[in-house]
Amino acid sequence: MHDLVCPRCGATNEKTQFMGPFCIDCAPFKLECPKEFSIELCPKCGKMRIARDWIKFDAPIIEKLLRRKCKGNIEKMEYDPYSGKATFFINKDNNLMQVSRDVEFKPIKNLCPNCSRKSSGYFEAIIQLRGRPERIAKYEKLLTTALKEKTFIAKTEQKKEGKDLYVGDSKQVVALFRELGLKVVISRTLHGLRQGKRLYRTTFLLRL
Repeated sequence: MHDLVCPRCGATNEKTQFMGPFCIDCAPFKLECPKEFSIELCPKCGKMRIARDWIKFDAPIIEKLLRRKCKGNIEKMEYDPYSGKATFFINKDNNLMQVSRDVEFKPIKNLCPNCSRKSSGYFEAIIQLRGRPERIAKYEKLLTTALKEKTFIAKTEQKKEGKDLYVGDSKQVVALFRELGLKVVISRTLHGLRQGKRLYRTTFLLRL
């Protein structure tokens, strides 16, 4: 003998959840959510675009964005973009029930500005590392690791006198040297014009 029987479909609480007197499939509650969800993802670096910013892929942020598109008596929501499974915790007459929906995650592939520039060979700055080989190797690793978090390294070149790093964003190089407290010799050369504006490339000479 079963404790609960749904008056609409006859289902019992042995096989399904109940919300009040009705099974979860027949219970009159409000829940609206899209069948698919999309954001821009860079196929090169895996970053995702949020408004105007490109940031590291973050499933909790995707969950928050999807939550804004859902309506109903939702206490909280969990979403796994990899499986496309959205789990809602619905409050109906002080009863908290769990409801699942399939929401397909369909990323829109689009190169982020950094990857687009990198693929075209673009760079704004050259870091010239000069000094003893072991010191050059140490600072090459340090600078490369730090700069990859904020911009990109277009290429590196081995020179007789040291190593050259070609970097996408000169402002990030300036900020990093200030942060590290390193003294460098800076020079600028005119690279070209874009829409009437002069474009410069900056060289940072770091003696080690």
